Amino acid sequence: MERITSGADDVVRLHGGSADRPPTTFISPGVDRNMTPSAHDSAGQPLDVAVVSGADGGRSSATAVSNGTEADGSVPWVLAEPKDTDDDFKGQTNPVGLILIAGLFFLLWNQAGPRSFFVVLGLVLMIFLHELGHYATAKWTGMKVTQFFLFMGPRLWSFKRGETEYGIRLLPLGAFVRIVGMSNLDPFPPEDAPRAYMNKSYPKRMLVITAGSMMHFIQAVVLFFIVFSVIGQNDWTKSSVGYIEALTDGQDTPSVVAEIAPGDDIVAIDGNDTTDWRDLVDYIKERPGEEVTLTVTRDDSSFDRTVTLAEIPDEESGGTRGYLGIGPSFERTRVSPVNAMTTFGETIWAATTSIPRFLSPATLSELFTLMFQGQAEVDIESEEAQRPVSLVGAVRIAGEERFDVTVPLMLLGIFNVFIGVLNLMPLLPLDGGHAAIATYERLRSRKGRPYHADVAKMLPVAYAVVALLGFIMISTVYLDIVRPIG
Repeated sequence: MERITSGADDVVRLHGGSADRPPTTFISPGVDRNMTPSAHDSAGQPLDVAVVSGADGGRSSATAVSNGTEADGSVPWVLAEPKDTDDDFKGQTNPVGLILIAGLFFLLWNQAGPRSFFVVLGLVLMIFLHELGHYATAKWTGMKVTQFFLFMGPRLWSFKRGETEYGIRLLPLGAFVRIVGMSNLDPFPPEDAPRAYMNKSYPKRMLVITAGSMMHFIQAVVLFFIVFSVIGQNDWTKSSVGYIEALTDGQDTPSVVAEIAPGDDIVAIDGNDTTDWRDLVDYIKERPGEEVTLTVTRDDSSFDRTVTLAEIPDEESGGTRGYLGIGPSFERTRVSPVNAMTTFGETIWAATTSIPRFLSPATLSELFTLMFQGQAEVDIESEEAQRPVSLVGAVRIAGEERFDVTVPLMLLGIFNVFIGVLNLMPLLPLDGGHAAIATYERLRSRKGRPYHADVAKMLPVAYAVVALLGFIMISTVYLDIVRPIG
């Protein structure tokens, strides 16, 4: 099968015919370039049609000028979709690949623990539901969907139902839904013209292209609802010692010296009420190396312990801070679902306002500089901890046993919001780029004369976006391995 073009924005794929197999013609809607023959789709739109027949059943050849396609006539990789299978394709199974994927999840369970395992499953579900949004709305609006795959790369397992192939691929780097006719660089057979994405109405195209982000937002609302209204919020005024921390040099922390144990309630420090856990933290941080007296209740008894606080570096201030070596355990208070919606709105705003900083030259420069700073454990309260984190870092933080179950759920919710907002940016190859193109085409179209943009002209922007996001992904994964936040 070959792919040729005519004019600046018309892509045509074709193969030769034979006595028992007529030539197949693929078309791309576009402006009539005086090709012969020409045709119109069911909506009356011009269709450039090129037919090359061959009596020997071999490949036909053609010479054409391409604007936007590669030298060999293929769609640029930044916008390319996986190739569809033949009509008689029933599916594929790769046992070795399936075993490899199962082995990776088994290794994750054993090495990182159940919490990290379930966080990863949550991320996989997040990706799946994103594509399910595209798939369901495309089907509902009458578009042709030929593939729905979890993960990328070579097929591991698939089956075909009707015109759609479903399955799993090798590389856990995302997922995709293949919708026919996404742009003028995505040709399709004449019979598929009424069902091509680019030939559908503007509301239907916007529904389909934004459905992925809408699924992220729905997931976030559900997760926030579970945290606030099912599990409950931490009550800072109803806290106790949840765990005892250790110093990195192996020495006993002041909490060990004072014989503090999980379950103890520190009700006062130097006679100051510490009913609110935050008051206790602030008091300790401001007194590095000083002696303090803790009033502790344990079961039905109360006692005092005098101890000298440790002095540790404070990366946020550049000085030092006091350190006792304890962590909290809170009672939970269930709140109204309104809190979930409030948190969702606040997270949407925070994600929207943080994206310019996330993509700014300052952030890119910081990531590049940190990559040459060597190995280190980054304090979660330090300034460096404000850098972007990858999925590797998010899974690591959410999987730490010292955090309660609400932390990974909140992180998944926040991550869903951020990905949903980022994906709506009006830049190819993000969904927002396709939404921007659909909006531009709607504004340029006139009654009875639909306008189709030349996506080839936007390829430089698409390449730049891929390069930018690629650098951020690689640098953040590297930093989360050599300079983990914890």
